[in-house]
Amino acid sequence: WEEEKIVPFAMRPENRIPGEAEYFATSIEIAGMPRHLLATCYDGRPVKIEGNPDHPSSRGASDALSQATILDLYDPDRSDALRQTRGRQSFRRSWQEFEEFAEQHFGAMEASGGDGLRVLVEPTSSLTVQALLRQLVERFSKAVIHTHSAIPRDNQLAGAKLACGSSFRTRYNLAKANVIATFDEDLLGLHPDALEHSRGFATGREPRVGMSRIYSAESQFSITGAAADHRLPIRSGDIGLLLAHVDALVRQELSERDQSIQLPILSSDAMKFAEAMVIDLLANRGQAVIAVGPSQPPTVHALAFELNALLSNVDKTVYLLEDPTIIAKAESLAELVEVTNRGQVDTLLILGGNPAYDAPGNLKLAAAIAKVKTSIHLGRREDETSVLCTWHLPETHSFEAWGDVRSWDGTNCVSQPLIAPLLNGRSAIEVLALLANDQRDAQQIVRDAVSRSLSGNLSSEAWAKLLHDGFHIGSELPVEKVGPTLMTDRQRWIQAIVDAPRSSPELVYVPSESVLDGRFANNGWLQEIPGFLTKLTWDNAAILSPKTAEQLSVQHGSVVKLQAGSSSVELPAFLLPGQAEGSIGVALGYGRKAAGKVGGDQQSGVDSVGVDVNPLRTSDNLHFTSDFEITATGKKYEFATTQDHHAIDTVGLEETERRVGDLVREGTFKEYQQHPDFAEHRTHHPPLESLWEEPKYEGYAWGMSIDLNKCIGCNACMVACQSENNVPIVGKDQVAKGREMHWIRVDRYFQGDVENPSVATQPVACHHCENAPCEQVCPVAATVHSDEGLNDMVYNRCIGTRYCANNCPYKVRRFNFLDYNENLEEANRELVQLVVNPEVTVRSRGVMEKCTYCVQRIQGVKIDAKKDRRPIADGEVKTACQQACPTQAIEFGDLNDNQSLVALSHADSRSYGMLSELNVKPRTKYLARVRNPSPLLEPAAATLDTHHGSDHGHS
Repeated sequence: WEEEKIVPFAMRPENRIPGEAEYFATSIEIAGMPRHLLATCYDGRPVKIEGNPDHPSSRGASDALSQATILDLYDPDRSDALRQTRGRQSFRRSWQEFEEFAEQHFGAMEASGGDGLRVLVEPTSSLTVQALLRQLVERFSKAVIHTHSAIPRDNQLAGAKLACGSSFRTRYNLAKANVIATFDEDLLGLHPDALEHSRGFATGREPRVGMSRIYSAESQFSITGAAADHRLPIRSGDIGLLLAHVDALVRQELSERDQSIQLPILSSDAMKFAEAMVIDLLANRGQAVIAVGPSQPPTVHALAFELNALLSNVDKTVYLLEDPTIIAKAESLAELVEVTNRGQVDTLLILGGNPAYDAPGNLKLAAAIAKVKTSIHLGRREDETSVLCTWHLPETHSFEAWGDVRSWDGTNCVSQPLIAPLLNGRSAIEVLALLANDQRDAQQIVRDAVSRSLSGNLSSEAWAKLLHDGFHIGSELPVEKVGPTLMTDRQRWIQAIVDAPRSSPELVYVPSESVLDGRFANNGWLQEIPGFLTKLTWDNAAILSPKTAEQLSVQHGSVVKLQAGSSSVELPAFLLPGQAEGSIGVALGYGRKAAGKVGGDQQSGVDSVGVDVNPLRTSDNLHFTSDFEITATGKKYEFATTQDHHAIDTVGLEETERRVGDLVREGTFKEYQQHPDFAEHRTHHPPLESLWEEPKYEGYAWGMSIDLNKCIGCNACMVACQSENNVPIVGKDQVAKGREMHWIRVDRYFQGDVENPSVATQPVACHHCENAPCEQVCPVAATVHSDEGLNDMVYNRCIGTRYCANNCPYKVRRFNFLDYNENLEEANRELVQLVVNPEVTVRSRGVMEKCTYCVQRIQGVKIDAKKDRRPIADGEVKTACQQACPTQAIEFGDLNDNQSLVALSHADSRSYGMLSELNVKPRTKYLARVRNPSPLLEPAAATLDTHHGSDHGHS
């Protein structure tokens, strides 16, 4: 080993104990989605992100994107220098040089009132940014602000204005809803309030106290659709028509039906779906939610507002709030391009985002930017937009800067720097303050802006409490009172829905569940996380149903050409059960040319990951279109999917398919009420006997319980585990060979009709078997049992025989075929080293690894309890997956404590052990899933059982 020296502090900072974790509350915005976090820091560097346990929106939960932001902080491809371009030459500049330029350039613009100055920003709820934009406009009265988002929610705001007279945002309380009906809306996935929705969803899925019922109509599987009791695959272009039928049926039942508009008839399945939904909506007036997604036009949103009011849901489960992201007098990106092409823009300031990449193709934004004499882009890396601008300014990461965010309910939250800027960046607040001639520092600007919102000056004590908590209790926005009498244009909305063009096939653009709109393209954790249903990694694809593929003579993996107008792209086809017939889904965010060494960097010779479909989009057809053509190219493409990995051989796959009902046990709510222990009787086996006397665990006996009724397959647990346990990224080629290293995987199963299947998800990690097969075959005792029941790995004993992996029935052991961390100590990887959790060993080539039940967390809590001379409290030890889970599907604790939540879960009538018939005695058990189908649709609601196989295997 190379000699290393440890240098202590000459004078240790006050209250700093080396190696002791510190915790700081902060908040960030991800494409307009507020996330409220708690950062774990070691010796001044953040290494792990959790949800803020005190914040009412997160309550300790987080999502995969939030978990992965810590890797972006230490991305070596982030920009570390200013750059000015003159002609074909590029020069490195300092911030002092830019300040001198800004003073001269913007000073000269004051005389004209800033004529020709345009500012492009992403929508934001930050009070500070909005206040500084107002200051900028005060200095330059002719300056114009423009906003742009690649994944906007403008249609929802426009629909609210149609229905209510003002652009309100909608907040839902799913915990109070007995019936949830979603129309192209993923409330549990990429919704800004998804964490709150997930917790509310879980509250309603407790069969001991009653269950909510969920209907989902959508073109492509979403997390919400997979969790629904009934899902209708339907083209996005027909969603509005379906809602119009629901409206008509509701009014018919209420004797208010208007016969003036003849609605086109939908399929018999769609009409049955609508009829069953309406019966439940009417039976639960004031206890239901109707939600429409951002891809639907404003008239569909307006109709949903009207229906919620008609069914007395408004102010009970549906609330209207002022939208804090609206910037007064802001104009669109299309208007910016129009005035730029007319030569009316002299200076363009772009704060964040990457509009040159994610703008609709018809706008030809890159050509427009080239016409601007002075263009300035503030960004975290020299991306597709930066290379077009005359100035590039490096932007700080959210964890390096002061800022503020408003929760979806309007609660004031503060962002504080967790670490000094690593790469010479500045925040949008600092750049705006410079251009607005504001001499205050960023902390003071944020403090003043939040203070004004709270109607007074914050005292030092109040400010300190705000920083400690991360939010101000009681600062949420008031609920707007809007009566149904304002909604007088229903006939016009329905006529617009009926008149909307509908043809097949349609092309639907969806945000990537991994890289979103492309901002996470250089994040290896997210690129390698399998799609929650496709199990696709490192790629996007054209998602088709098997029937649509047959009609188009396309096979799985065939490359197809998609052409819209003069733009075309080639994408591989991916056949997915449950995709709506005649609907082709494509994910945004891929095909980056200047993302970095992970996501694609044309300048460095690194191929793009996936294909960019933004050139196909237009400002009029931002979400879906039928104005396109699809043709087969005759080429083939190999995907890197984790589908069917971790089975021993072909026979193993066949056995999995036959026994899927034993692995993932399900029943209906009716069945549960009649036989609460139905899960126990899914599998029958002889009495289990041991060949030797089993050890008694007198102290702690750690165990886990996973409630399949609450698991939504969101992958938050996978990224949380990867971050906590230093799980390496292996790359696309290694994934294709089945060598991904994730300690926890989320299996998914389809059941029923291939065109409209039901879905079950099941997280699987090491079960820490008391009679562990892996321990019995290891020749060097590298995997052993602890006196608390943990199946421990001793890395320096492991010689890599892989006998343990062969003998593990759950296939959860991971082998380091290569040294995936070999470059970690190279000079250009110094920044990446900082993300490594110092509490967890970094493994090397030839070593087996697996889930440890986060033993480092167990030991940390044991040390704290010993220092305080007290026992460990129930719930004090939280594994990384448990802490991240937005639905609280995972419980962990001491099985010897009969009153612990995990012990009570193990004793629940729904509890069962996967493959327990093998007598391995797993410490992890599952609670069987319970579906709540409508009596009208119950025959079509497939559940997994022992006697019916799965149409598709597991991943």
